[in-house]
Amino acid sequence: MVAIYSIQIEKQVLGGLINNPSAFAEIDGFISSKDFCSESHSTIYNVIKSTLSKGEEIDKVIVAQKIKNLGISFKDDINIFDYLASISFTQITLNATVKTAQELAKITIRRGTYDSGRKLMEFAKSSGEKSISEFVSGADGIYNENVSTYTTESNPANIFDGIVDLIEDRSINPNTDTGLLTPYKEFNRLFGGLRRGNLYAVAARPGQGKTTWINDLCFKVAVNNKVKTLVLDTEMSKEEMQFRLAAAISGIPVWHLETGNWRRNKEMCDKFKEAKAKLATYEYHHHHIGNKDIDQVCSLVRRWYYSEVGRGNDCLIAYDYVKLTGEKVDRNWAEYQAIGEKIDKLKKLSEELNCPIITAMQLNRTGESHGRNSSNIVDDSSVISLSDRLQWFASYVGIFRRKSEDELALDGENFGTHKLITLKSRFQGQYAAGHHDLIKRVTADGSERYVNNYVNFEVDNFDVTERGSLRHVVDAAQERHDLDDNNENGEIL
Repeated sequence: MVAIYSIQIEKQVLGGLINNPSAFAEIDGFISSKDFCSESHSTIYNVIKSTLSKGEEIDKVIVAQKIKNLGISFKDDINIFDYLASISFTQITLNATVKTAQELAKITIRRGTYDSGRKLMEFAKSSGEKSISEFVSGADGIYNENVSTYTTESNPANIFDGIVDLIEDRSINPNTDTGLLTPYKEFNRLFGGLRRGNLYAVAARPGQGKTTWINDLCFKVAVNNKVKTLVLDTEMSKEEMQFRLAAAISGIPVWHLETGNWRRNKEMCDKFKEAKAKLATYEYHHHHIGNKDIDQVCSLVRRWYYSEVGRGNDCLIAYDYVKLTGEKVDRNWAEYQAIGEKIDKLKKLSEELNCPIITAMQLNRTGESHGRNSSNIVDDSSVISLSDRLQWFASYVGIFRRKSEDELALDGENFGTHKLITLKSRFQGQYAAGHHDLIKRVTADGSERYVNNYVNFEVDNFDVTERGSLRHVVDAAQERHDLDDNNENGEIL
């Protein structure tokens, strides 16, 4: 077995702590007694840590006496007083102590990686009965369990340190938005782009178009931002999604594409001919994960990210939608707990890969809009099914649903068939209203009241177009128009 350690580095760290006790505060976050392979050194570090944690003075004699009082004996009968005198004799600065501790942490990482490799070999030998997905998931788990625990991060810092330089530097090369811009102008204006390391979520009743909306968003983000996108689909097959996207891009009804009858219609043939070149050039990744649990899904995503995207590069991931897919529940583990853990792991995955992840969740029956008047529809967080953790971990949560008949009549046909009602948004865009975005509007009975703003969407043949927000609806009713809100043809953007 290969031995990966350095007795000399261990001595340097201990000697540095004795000579520079203030270095302990900087290295305690990433160094522990487990980093010292020598049992003697591990004991010495524990005593130093205990002494400094109590706020007591420290020197080589005090440490030696504490070790002797503990009655600890070392191999080779070393004299602890002489040993500490020898390792603390070398002069070492505070900064050098911190850097040496980082080297010790790196040795631990190397040793742990080697150990993971050995465990992977043993796992490979004893996993002949496992399926491919089970084997890959297990192998990923062995590796990530070890590597993800290492850190050399410093202690908390004063948030105002460097704040002036940060703001001034950002003004030299200003950005119009942060994150990956969505294809929806009003959404970007209110909430900004999709930020890296954050979870975004929409909730809807079955059949309301959430899958269509997510795929439209992800596909157009991929094209407009030139980033790779992966959609993890719990229900739709690759072929089903191919026909839906082709319908949205070409304008040919999906039934004609699925049955092949588009070829009998000249207009549809022309549309397909026009769209054919585009369809051959787009890149949009899809994977059906109906029977995979969240750990298997995370392993799949990591492999895709490192092989297709590359570390540090932008991408977008969608998980449609959060439900049990291979996770097992029993008397000690309820369904809502399993769902909560899944949401937690999706959030951690977005942070690990530093990319936005968008997901969806079902609404319960109180959020049903079909056949109901708008006054009987509940549009708040109480209608989200199974787990409240979506509100905890997601940076954005919204309800996506069809408009009721009275809402269609009140808003007007120019403002779309669907609405996105924001329940929570951690980030704000350039034109965000603030914590509350309330709009004063005239209701169907002629009374005026303040209601939450929402973004309008037109969903047609699996293509989604934003139709402004409630603010545009109210302005149109009052015949108020801002130049920025219209394109050159006078249409709402």
